[in-house]
Amino acid sequence: MANDDIDVIDTTNDAGTAPEQTTANGPTGLRRRGVWLPLVAVVALLAVAGYLLFTVLQARQQDSLREEAVATARDYSVALSSFDFENLDANRDAIAAQSTPEFAGKYGEMVDALRQVVTDGKGKATASAEHVAVESIDDSRATVLVFVDQQATNVVNPDGNTQKYRMVVSLVRDGDRWVVDNVDTK
Repeated sequence: MANDDIDVIDTTNDAGTAPEQTTANGPTGLRRRGVWLPLVAVVALLAVAGYLLFTVLQARQQDSLREEAVATARDYSVALSSFDFENLDANRDAIAAQSTPEFAGKYGEMVDALRQVVTDGKGKATASAEHVAVESIDDSRATVLVFVDQQATNVVNPDGNTQKYRMVVSLVRDGDRWVVDNVDTK
């Protein structure tokens, strides 16, 4: 065999580089780009969708916590401002059920200190709380502002009088519910 019998095929192009390999589906470089670009776009869209879903769910959870805190503070403030001299212990028990043990103890002491005055005066009160707003909240603590209108009667004032209270209610999470940790009355 002589060297003259072998044909050498030049596989370089005008730029001096080898041409792109081709397959039955076309150039492999173009095929790879054609697959990866949409795949990267889909992954990016899924990441954005996941982030948006997380943000929406987190906002809903905060809204739910906020609504629960407002309802708890409203109910508690109304119960705290309502009483009947004939049934002071029932009111105290209802308050204690919605309180931390420390605050329930403080409230119990207050009821015991005022029991004789309220009983002798035949004191009764009902209350409403039309304006309630969250001052601050996170997953474990909340501060809620409550405006309470109390209508009270007793032997000295049988026609009654109206008192207006501003309360700052401090709440803490106890499992899946809010409980009152402190009430500051202004």
